[in-house]
This record gives sequence, C-alpha cells and structure tokens, in this order.
Amino acid sequence: MKALKKSTYKQYEVCQAFDKIILSDLDSYDGTKKEQLKSFLEDLQNGGCISGMISEFIYHSDCKEFYIQHLDDLENIKDEIEDSLGAPVKNRHRLPHYTFMCWLCFEEYCFDIYRSSFE
Repeated sequence: MKALKKSTYKQYEVCQAFDKIILSDLDSYDGTKKEQLKSFLEDLQNGGCISGMISEFIYHSDCKEFYIQHLDDLENIKDEIEDSLGAPVKNRHRLPHYTFMCWLCFEEYCFDIYRSSFE
C-alpha cells in the first residue's frame, strides 16, 4: 500500500511492525483499501490506543515485549517528536514507560501517514 510508504519515519524498522498492525485491522472497514485506511486512521485519531482499538497494545505485557524488541527505534522516534515540538513529550496518564512509548510512536506514525496521504 503506497500510503504506508509516505511516512517520514520509514527509516525505522519498527515501522514494518506498525504496518502489519495497520494492515491486519483494515478488513473491519468498508470501501477501497485507501478508504479503509483513512477510516482506520481517523478512528485512531479520535480514540487513540487508549481506546483499546489496537489489540497488540491493550496489555502492558504486550507493550513491554514490543518495546524491548524495538527499543532503539521507539526512543529515536520520540526524540524526533520532541525535537520537532521543541519540548519533551509528557506521559500525562502516568502509563508504564513501555506502554506510553508504544502508544506514542504508533499514534504519531499513523498521524504522519494520514497527514501525508489525506490532508
């Protein structure tokens, strides 16, 4: 899917795992692949990972395992986000660091795809 290749974060290997998560959820949406992707990304923007819509990131134990596998990429994405904002990103829900990082990076990756493909 071309839209998934447009992210500014594509240099990170974790994005391949993010793409698998996205693609596995698209069939629950109607329309063409592009319409399904747009609907998925809009749902994520409205509810976020905290809503439980991303089954891979519901449980802290799953997030911890994912974080350990992709530690460097996730921390580098967070650094890029903070550099672009000019301020640290706050964990305002006081989640475990690994859950916060999975949610932050996945949501930012998806928002970046939405921004580059649908805005």
